[in-house]
Amino acid sequence: MVFTRQVVALARPDTKVTCLSLSEDGTMVAWTEGRNTVIVGLLDSEATTEMLCTIQHPNPISTVLLHRSHVVVGDDLDGVSFYSHSGEPLEHQAIDGGVQSLKSWGLKLAAISGMGEVFSLQFERSVQPVSANCQLDDCIDLVQSNDRLYVATQSGRVVATDGEQVLWSRPARGEMGERITALGVTRKGSLFLTREGHALVAGDEEAIEFELWTDEVLKLRIDQRMRLLTSSPASQGAVLGFDDGTVQTLDEEGRLECLIETGHPVFSCLEVKGHVLASSWFYVHGWSADVVWKVEHQGMPRLLCGNSESSTVLFAGDDQNDYTDSEPIGSLSLDGEVFSCDPAELSLWFEAVEQTPPPSAEELYGASDDDVLQHLTEDEQRSLASNTPVGMSSDVLLEAMGQESVESSEASVESSIDAAALLNDLQGLTELTLEDEELDAAGPLSDVHRPRAVAGDDQRQMAESDGTVVVLLDGRGTHDPHQHIIGWSWLNEQGVELSSTSQLKLRLPIGLHRFELRVVDKDGSWTTDTTVITVFDGSTS
Repeated sequence: MVFTRQVVALARPDTKVTCLSLSEDGTMVAWTEGRNTVIVGLLDSEATTEMLCTIQHPNPISTVLLHRSHVVVGDDLDGVSFYSHSGEPLEHQAIDGGVQSLKSWGLKLAAISGMGEVFSLQFERSVQPVSANCQLDDCIDLVQSNDRLYVATQSGRVVATDGEQVLWSRPARGEMGERITALGVTRKGSLFLTREGHALVAGDEEAIEFELWTDEVLKLRIDQRMRLLTSSPASQGAVLGFDDGTVQTLDEEGRLECLIETGHPVFSCLEVKGHVLASSWFYVHGWSADVVWKVEHQGMPRLLCGNSESSTVLFAGDDQNDYTDSEPIGSLSLDGEVFSCDPAELSLWFEAVEQTPPPSAEELYGASDDDVLQHLTEDEQRSLASNTPVGMSSDVLLEAMGQESVESSEASVESSIDAAALLNDLQGLTELTLEDEELDAAGPLSDVHRPRAVAGDDQRQMAESDGTVVVLLDGRGTHDPHQHIIGWSWLNEQGVELSSTSQLKLRLPIGLHRFELRVVDKDGSWTTDTTVITVFDGSTS
């Protein structure tokens, strides 16, 4: 049994979701579908959405942000665009190389371009070139703290700036060079970072160090074995997610405490009203009053958002498989109670398909014939009004009464044909049609057809007396019209390869097990699919 929370599907998009944003007051949500579409909606207390608008942006979208009274869209090519909440385009601010990341900075916005330059932006204000003002080259990360930006460069430099000048610069450490791998700030504005460098330990091993700076004074420096991947300010200081799957809290004095162990690298983490949440693998993990819980997602929930004004947390992500349907946007409320359930039940919220009720008799046979009449000719409409079918002859009436006119009887004798000959002709046409369909399905050999991996249906197995069961993973349903597959690979949840054949037998214990099938053809095209095996306890004691 595991602890979990109630989850509902906020939306079921038609295509993959790549960006997700929640407004500062928690009443509005925006997300992208595909490369160019933004959906904006209102949230209510029942975790349902009232659609406000759909925005079709001209360029591929890299980021979406609900900032103050605007929907801000950054794209890969041309810069940042401001839209109203009703979808009306208001202003475009050009940035060479497009926008790689975009973050709120008080009344302003801070952006890193595809050229590695930092800019500050504001609606109806000119774009400010922060990198040019501060002589910063090749910027890779930034975090905002009150009126300051902390910026890291590819060369290992870290500076604080107000957008116009450098206010502080972190002293370089070591002579062999270093790189900054992560930046973050605490609730009170202290800066922390992880850096890697050479020559601090014997051999070629890289040293990972964690540093905490308060008021630009080094307060803590410790060695670490794991890499910091993501962080977020929190009430006690900050929440940190690492590549070893741990989620830890950092207080203002530099003390680290592990709250959650997810088992996989952490995509995103945050604190909402005293609850700590983190996304990892196919799950959103949570910590609430010393209780650790989790919810499952159909995809990998790399997008996780919430804020201090609302108890609603939204998450989205996809399963990295181009041949499966898009995954829903999940919504959970932290006001509800934590409850226990079987691990196999975690997926019920996204597996349930909303059934549309069948139309009523009134809907099928309504009193209005307007929609029918518009498709009839004038003669047919007059005939319908008089209840007399158009062109109904006496022969038709006789046929309806089971009698046959003399003329039709004689015609039927004269037009009779050999039934056996007709059957042979139809069979020949059917075979010819099937041959044409097979040729069309295969296509010309010069066309490029990627294989489509099929890992098989999900399985539910009952464990034997020893608590295990033997299962078969079968990928022979994989589709490749030209039979060009040259490699197979089965992987477990940790990414470890189990077999390089199309079939694999495993003995599994009680629990939920997820496996991924990867296939590659001779042109180097890869495709993947996943299957889930749920093993139940078969004991009757």
